[in-house]
Amino acid sequence: MPFFPLCNVNKTEGYCTIHNFPPNNWEEVSLGHKYLWAIYSDGSKWITKLICKIGQRESKKVFYSDFELESDGNISPLIILQLRKTPLNPFLRELPKHEFQYSSTPEWRATVGFKYLTAETSYQGEINPFPNKASLLTFHPFIQYSNIENYFVFVNLESSPVYRETKIEIYNSNKREYIDEVTVRNNSINLIPLNKYNIKQEELPIFLCRNMAGIPFGLGINDTGPMLSLEHTHPPASLVVHGPRWRFQKDIKERWFSILKKHEN
Repeated sequence: MPFFPLCNVNKTEGYCTIHNFPPNNWEEVSLGHKYLWAIYSDGSKWITKLICKIGQRESKKVFYSDFELESDGNISPLIILQLRKTPLNPFLRELPKHEFQYSSTPEWRATVGFKYLTAETSYQGEINPFPNKASLLTFHPFIQYSNIENYFVFVNLESSPVYRETKIEIYNSNKREYIDEVTVRNNSINLIPLNKYNIKQEELPIFLCRNMAGIPFGLGINDTGPMLSLEHTHPPASLVVHGPRWRFQKDIKERWFSILKKHEN
């Protein structure tokens, strides 16, 4: 069973609703109650907290504000939630293993969302640790106009609790021009404001990270509504129906990584 992400960005209130029942009608793993645990890194170790017991076919909504965690500018610790049958130690040096057998088609998921005033947006999602030598390449078509605050949100989870930082590079795909680079951190929610770049409607920005992978989101906030929008892109392998999908993804990344080079001063 995967972990479930609990995020918080900007002026929104992040939440995650965990469901103690499977996404299909053939698994019996949902029988009985489970214990819901929260796990997050302090930069050197995993910290765990028991949230509650969830009965069979019950749900629990957890808010990011339930935890007193400090953000570092546009970087906040990622909280992951896990359903368990046995307790966890208060501190861990590695992520705990999953205790339930489950089908991954469809995947077990939670309702991951954000709330701002009277507006809410959510998606059905989960997260598993990324390899620490993986990379990110995504095209970002989710920029909106007319008084919308646009953000690129990069969510990363790795098995090691030790913080490390790297750079996300931003390019204009039309002209293959370098725009900027931003520091991001593992095991965190990383927020990149986009309006300052004045990206035109006919331009398609590319975000790449050469030594860290994660889930990329486009978040739009409209104060006048209020309204929220949340979209995420899929990895290049999702464009392939048949054949070696991950080999195709590697080829796409290598091509774009060799084409896109930042301007050195």
